[in-house]
Amino acid sequence: MGSVLVVGGPGSGKSSVAEELRRRGMRSVDADFVLARWEDPDGSQVAFPAEAPSMEWIQQHRWHWVPERVDQLLAESREHPLVVCGTAANMGDHLARFDLLILLQVDAPTMIQRLTDPSRNNDFGKSESTLQWSLDWRPRLEAEMLAAGAHPVNALQPLAAVTDEILHLTTTAGIHLPVAKNT
Repeated sequence: MGSVLVVGGPGSGKSSVAEELRRRGMRSVDADFVLARWEDPDGSQVAFPAEAPSMEWIQQHRWHWVPERVDQLLAESREHPLVVCGTAANMGDHLARFDLLILLQVDAPTMIQRLTDPSRNNDFGKSESTLQWSLDWRPRLEAEMLAAGAHPVNALQPLAAVTDEILHLTTTAGIHLPVAKNT
């Protein structure tokens, strides 16, 4: 047992949690960089537009996890416990394969503040169309994840407290994330 999935809407802190866990010497993956890609309706990979995409573009394309990449990570997690942080349109296909599901929850004002922060290194949510899509999707995502058995974490707390709560839930579930010896 060793795979944890941390999900949440855009701006909920998934990438920050992945980075904080790595800073603490634990294995974590930001799914945006390892598992996911933009795809058109037939499943072919497409590039995210250089200019802010229209709502029509967003609705016609999907942020998907590549199944072979998920397979590889989950196979590795049998020997080396792992936290995967991220969401994708097709993640429901993979939820049952994770040993623990955690949901980072934020409210709309916090989401807006985080997504529109000029210092944020992810452009998704900075344009009006991606921000509106994010605001519309967040409550549906949270409801679906709670129905799937996700453990909610209040992501309005400071990052250290959010990460501590995730580690507590992980340990309680019997998943022990070893600290790398070289940190």
